[in-house]
Amino acid sequence: MRISGLKPFISQESEILILGSMPSIASIKDGFYYAHPQNRMWKIIAELAGVDELKTIEERKSAALKFHLAFFDVIESCEREGSLDSNIKAVKPNDINHLLLLYPKIKRVITNGNKAKNLFLTYNHNCKAEIIHLPSTSPANAGFSLDRLKKLYLPYLVCQD
Repeated sequence: MRISGLKPFISQESEILILGSMPSIASIKDGFYYAHPQNRMWKIIAELAGVDELKTIEERKSAALKFHLAFFDVIESCEREGSLDSNIKAVKPNDINHLLLLYPKIKRVITNGNKAKNLFLTYNHNCKAEIIHLPSTSPANAGFSLDRLKKLYLPYLVCQD
């Protein structure tokens, strides 16, 4: 089945763009990024925000804006059954370089997982932002504990001028 991703969650103040591959079924249903209850992205950002949890979409959006974070995906549309990256076929990519031109304050792009990394490198040449490749926060990436992911992500979720 062919599916389409979400629109970017981004503002003119965004400095860090976090790129996934393609939203999960839960995220598409909710209309916002990293909605699967076992995905660790919002647990990591809650740590950054100094709170226990970011449960609602509004809390998540507010924290993202506060820390100048933006969310988008490398894939605009694809064929996929379920939510696993390994099931992705027939990719139509998003134009990330064009997005970065529209939002010039973005200084860093973080790819979330190997599929996002590999597709980003395939379709986005000459990117002017700092590129950081990090492991997936998906529950399917059981090899990385939440504590380990926090240690890897947190240093990159704040831009230093």
